[in-house]
Amino acid sequence: MGTDTPTKSLLVQEAPYPYTLQDLVDSLVYRPGWEFRLARLDRGQGSIGLTLVITTLGYDAYHADRGETYRVNHYMLVPPAAYNQPSWRMWLFEQVLLVEKHEAMEFFAFMSEEKLTRPYAPNHGFGWDPYLITEVASDVDRRTNFRNELAPE
Repeated sequence: MGTDTPTKSLLVQEAPYPYTLQDLVDSLVYRPGWEFRLARLDRGQGSIGLTLVITTLGYDAYHADRGETYRVNHYMLVPPAAYNQPSWRMWLFEQVLLVEKHEAMEFFAFMSEEKLTRPYAPNHGFGWDPYLITEVASDVDRRTNFRNELAPE
């Protein structure tokens, strides 16, 4: 076993508490009804640590008729770093953009044959990064190669 191989199946990282980030989060003003806070959370899947919680208020893309009453917590892992204020500010802005990208992926839709399709609907399932853009494709699409040959199942 090498010196870089963990003896326990637990990843631990340490950094000074990001007071500069805390100050930015405390003073951040964005969309009406959106809230920002830092918290040490269990984010599920055995992941625990300092987290930026972005609580949004807006429309549920799947039930927009209910109005702007939908609240969602987005958990963003805070990197173990000792950034300066401009770097933390940019990191914070990038996290807001990830949330906006996620919402765009949910709202971006097409009406076809009386059915709404969302080609970039986020993967909310266990283990998936919900901010990763993926294209919805059929099994046949996934098994067809660039020569238009269908691979066996």
